[in-house]
Amino acid sequence: MKKEYRLTKNRIIFSLSAEDYPAFFRKGAALLKEPVFFFLEIPDSDDSFRTYYLDNCTAPVVQAIIKRYGGILFADGVIRFGFGSHSTDDEIYMQEYQTATVCSKNISRFSELLESLGYVRSPKAVLTWDIIGEKNVGECVNVEVDDEGYPEMLNNLIDVGMYAAEK
Repeated sequence: MKKEYRLTKNRIIFSLSAEDYPAFFRKGAALLKEPVFFFLEIPDSDDSFRTYYLDNCTAPVVQAIIKRYGGILFADGVIRFGFGSHSTDDEIYMQEYQTATVCSKNISRFSELLESLGYVRSPKAVLTWDIIGEKNVGECVNVEVDDEGYPEMLNNLIDVGMYAAEK
């Protein structure tokens, strides 16, 4: 797949190349106005997702989350996660199959970031979702890094204030 992104007025959608995860999230999260929130969506028992939030994060806290848990966040195919700013409504959202969405009233900052990583704007940008189907099946798997997976990450973050959203 090419490194491309689709841009609408306030939204970018693209398939994030695995080698670009660390740089994109370090730099993208740094573009968010503090306080920042981190969210994690984990599979629930009824084929839905349960969302957890860690509010009022500073830039150093966000960078620490990326550094400490990036291996899990970037490789686990079952969870979804992201960062956002309540004050500007900007949000970076990572879903299954390397599909990322950025929403912002000042979207040009994020398109410039993507272009600095070699992505090209294209209204016909191919997403991973566009090539997955009956003949080209995808698979999402859990990962562990240093004997930790998303359950351990979640428990550690609950200890510092992460909470489950109301259903």
